Amino acid sequence: MSDNLELKWQPTKEQLDNMILPAYTDIAKQSVAYVNKFGCPPEYVADMLRDIADALTSIHPESESESGCSCC
Repeated sequence: MSDNLELKWQPTKEQLDNMILPAYTDIAKQSVAYVNKFGCPPEYVADMLRDIADALTSIHPESESESGCSCC
């Protein structure tokens, strides 16, 4: 994805309040639960999340069509 498209997209207030912030909260709660379940340091789960983020950003350009992604 080009940097220009990434910089242009901004969530609406409704998206922020009703989808994005709750998703952040859920991901944070799940991450803490994994730290407790695995008995590992928080850095291990943080590395897992970075790996997931890297995978998302590396895969996304391959899934773009000529018209762009459906989110923008």
